[in-house]
Amino acid sequence: MNHIQIPTSYGYNHFLPFAWQEVIRLEGQSNYTLFVLQNGKKYISTKTLGSYEAFLPPEFVRIHKGCIVHQASIEQVCETTKRIILTDGFTHPVARRRWGELKREVLANNDYYQ
Repeated sequence: MNHIQIPTSYGYNHFLPFAWQEVIRLEGQSNYTLFVLQNGKKYISTKTLGSYEAFLPPEFVRIHKGCIVHQASIEQVCETTKRIILTDGFTHPVARRRWGELKREVLANNDYYQ
């Protein structure tokens, strides 16, 4: 099983018990990060969302200050409401300043744009 390994500033590595491919989204919750996996399980970490952002693969996109999603898990994007719907039914607004980046990186290559 693949594990995520993230280096820390205090000398040891931080391990997560799953692979990036299994992650649907990361949600920031104050000083914690909630990982939602494809199998429905959730994992909470004591690190902030920003501490993971530098180590994310390029297929992850930040849509809001408190949410990062895996591009493959985006099922639908609605331009009129500026919201996305993920494969697990989760719906979230896209921040005004992130909308252009989302359109450029994600929507240009996929067919779920409405």
